[in-house]
Amino acid sequence: MKNKNLLLGYGETLTREVILKRGGGSKNKPYTYEENKPVIMRDLQELVKDFNDIPEKAKPNGEAVAKVTLHPAFLAKSYFPVDVFKHFSLRSIGSKSVKVKPRKNVSSRGKEKEEHVSACIYVAGKVKSFEALYAAMEKNKLKAGEKNEIITFESISFFEPNEKIKQIEDSNNLRKIEVALHTPNESGSILRAFINYALSCGAKVDESKVISVKGLTFLPIMANAKAAAQVAEFSFLRVIRDLPSLRINNPVFTRSLIEESQLTLPHDNALNSDIKVAVFDGGIGNTDFESWVREYTFSKDSKTSGALLSHGQDVTSTILFGAIVEGQKELPVPYANIDHYRVVDSSIDADDEDLFDVLIRIKSVLDSMSYDYINLSLGPRFPIEDDDVHVWTSTLEQYFSSGKTLCTVAVGNDGCLSDGLNRIQTPSDLVNALAIGSASSLSDKWEKSDYSCIGPGRSPGFVKPDGVAFGGTKDEPFKVYSPFLGGVVQTGGTSFSSPLVLRQAIGLAASLQYEITPLTAKALLVHHAENKGYERSHVGWGKFPNEITDLIYSDDDEVKVVYQGVLKPTQHLRALIPFPDTSVNGRVTLKATFCFATPVDVEHPVNYTKSGLMVTLRKNPQDDEGETYPLFNRKNIYATEEELREDSHRWETTLRSEHTFNKDILKDPCFDVVYHGRDCGLPVEVDDLPDLPYVLIVSLKAKDTPELYNNIRQRYQTLQPIQIRQQIRLQS
Repeated sequence: MKNKNLLLGYGETLTREVILKRGGGSKNKPYTYEENKPVIMRDLQELVKDFNDIPEKAKPNGEAVAKVTLHPAFLAKSYFPVDVFKHFSLRSIGSKSVKVKPRKNVSSRGKEKEEHVSACIYVAGKVKSFEALYAAMEKNKLKAGEKNEIITFESISFFEPNEKIKQIEDSNNLRKIEVALHTPNESGSILRAFINYALSCGAKVDESKVISVKGLTFLPIMANAKAAAQVAEFSFLRVIRDLPSLRINNPVFTRSLIEESQLTLPHDNALNSDIKVAVFDGGIGNTDFESWVREYTFSKDSKTSGALLSHGQDVTSTILFGAIVEGQKELPVPYANIDHYRVVDSSIDADDEDLFDVLIRIKSVLDSMSYDYINLSLGPRFPIEDDDVHVWTSTLEQYFSSGKTLCTVAVGNDGCLSDGLNRIQTPSDLVNALAIGSASSLSDKWEKSDYSCIGPGRSPGFVKPDGVAFGGTKDEPFKVYSPFLGGVVQTGGTSFSSPLVLRQAIGLAASLQYEITPLTAKALLVHHAENKGYERSHVGWGKFPNEITDLIYSDDDEVKVVYQGVLKPTQHLRALIPFPDTSVNGRVTLKATFCFATPVDVEHPVNYTKSGLMVTLRKNPQDDEGETYPLFNRKNIYATEEELREDSHRWETTLRSEHTFNKDILKDPCFDVVYHGRDCGLPVEVDDLPDLPYVLIVSLKAKDTPELYNNIRQRYQTLQPIQIRQQIRLQS
């Protein structure tokens, strides 16, 4: 048991503004303009031919969409071809990450790679605009800045209809299909043109289920494979696929009652009634939880199935009481009350339209209600893709981008399927949420449950799942209290790992005399996740602690500090790392976790997040640039050999790393933090950036230095222990 040294708060009192010297060298360019000119001109000729082959009714407002692939050396936002697009009335309407083998490589470091990660920009314009670009190049009429932008192009090509078709079964059967459209500036004319075009192809369109999110619009249609192929010719169509089923009731083994239990429901009110919690699931269907749970339904008859109700009850019971352990004598008092929304019932066909119907129900709640904590143990049974963001993720991301809500999402139970199909399922790819996988045991002897879906996520959002928690296996089932059956039931799945983690987050907020925001709870959980050497793509940052005490207490030779602050766009921040002013007797381990939330551009997966951080560790405040330590570099964040763009880690919403230094290396170390932003991949004016709330958790542990905690307390008087509420007995 750790000594009772409490987590220290108010780390933000150790931060101040600092002036940093910034500057970069000139870019080593792969091509000259004269080298690239004939290549791009040939591409433009082919592109115009392809555009002219598109049916006119498939080109709304006479516009079509091309793909501009950038050379991998030019992925920074400062190289975006703004001038060329503006001059020739072309619009960037989206982007995706691609792997290319460039005609010429500029990197001389290491072995030359077969493929490099680059960006593909979807560009809309009239045929005459692309013809005008060709003519200007042919007549050498481009300005110097425009020529420099042409140098960044690897290729220009047609967005082929077959590229848009994802997982369409070759069948004449009429079935539900989902489509995503590029609708820049929320243009109603493009949507109307698509509906008319789809109808002309023989498809049926349900306009009541249209969901628009910024530059994308999603909707279901009814069509067979032949009609779907015709629909794919619509120039502003991004993706078309068979509508996947809903994952809510695919347990990894059959739920069963172990035995009647002596456990009874507590009589006390929730510990903190001010914390707002929502669960979107299959319903409760009884009054046993009514002291702490209010159930909301959406259809008049509210009929449903026993399996859906069982799932909803078990998820909710997990948040209220946690997992039941051997020999447990009583149920704990719930941390908070819960609003349970029965978003799946008999009015929804669980095999098709449910995806849009359920999402629209969730959206209707989040449009009118604000919650601190949310759990989603449902979603499309469909693995995420690198080049497209699904309607669920696109829709939900906006509700969590302020950092005021922490949402936990189950990653799915298809981890036993073949590569690609075993990948995490949407919406667990939300960058502003916690994606939760399953661990095989509550004990320290755990591994990833075989059924738990794996990562990685997209970049940004690459570290997915964020972590794992006990979810149950046949050998060690997940046990949960079911008052409806009068006892303890055993079950299993990521559906239960997810609410178990949410319960820990809520417990932190309810138990401590400190403003533990949802973002702070997320940072503390990530900071304390234990990886045990497993692949990051399998378990993320690791297994989250079972006990809240593991998050708030430390030993005498260790100190843990919480920083909660706001980054101003016009300032650079220096955060001092508490360090003893007496000698340390052994090696020093520094561990740090940054968390923030950010708005996103859903149509630009390659440039998805609008905000990013560049964090530099100075071993002492006088370190020059060449002497800093790369604590938060790509290797430490991603722990993968996978090829990723050079600056990708700077756009992640969660950064965690640690390193052990020899005892004389650190002397009053500090982090210098630079906040930067982008909009649809474009650079933005600093003054246009919003303030960015952040949380930093720092742990410092010095070997053979038992007085470390007390020394830090004495040296940094503004740091105060975060007290536990007197009326609360800490519970797991």
